[in-house]
Amino acid sequence: MNDSILAEILARTYIHRLDVFRPLHGGSEKTVCQNQPCALSRSAMVSAPAPPERPGVLPEARYRLALYTRPECALRLGDRAAVRDGSGRVYSGRASDSFCYPSHCVTILEVSEVVPESQAKPGNAEADKSHVSPGKGADS
Repeated sequence: MNDSILAEILARTYIHRLDVFRPLHGGSEKTVCQNQPCALSRSAMVSAPAPPERPGVLPEARYRLALYTRPECALRLGDRAAVRDGSGRVYSGRASDSFCYPSHCVTILEVSEVVPESQAKPGNAEADKSHVSPGKGADS
């Protein structure tokens, strides 16, 4: 089976939507991709945060999920990513460097926040100026 056919088959499983923002010097960021199809998945290696040892003290709730994208949508270490699921939740966090195959990329997303879509952080004004259209990769 050729790589483009395999990529199309895998893309049918992408039920989530991804926005990626790359940090720039000076504290601003640019949009790498918006509304890209993707799949967010729990890995067998992922565990929940440990419960607090003292009552009333909550642990920092960060955990890692696997993010699957088309090969054109490779992320870089430190990119800010927001993944929207079909139920109205947005998983936000920082990305690892993507590991890319001819048919797809796998990126580890360290999730730091899960909020309803109405409360999700949008990109900033600088991001809107330097937008890369959907379907374009993260080559910049």
